[in-house]
Amino acid sequence: MSPLARVLLQEISEDPRALADLAALLATHLPDRAAGHDRWMTTKEAAAYLGLTPNALHKLTAARAVPFEQETSGGKCWFLRSELEAWRRGQR
Repeated sequence: MSPLARVLLQEISEDPRALADLAALLATHLPDRAAGHDRWMTTKEAAAYLGLTPNALHKLTAARAVPFEQETSGGKCWFLRSELEAWRRGQR
């Protein structure tokens, strides 16, 4: 470990808020996948993630062409980010 890294770690360990501030700063530079964030998205969020309109995404769900889940038949659609990523890459 470099001397600079040791000094930074020492500073962070002395100030609990510094670690949270550093994590927040780094999070803006890391893709969600690298940070381990797989989450459920609404239709609006999923459409934005895929670069589609919500209406276009609804058409894909009606055709069962995109992975999604519903709480009940005819209920709200939920999309798992990792499944959408696999679908977009043609793996599903």
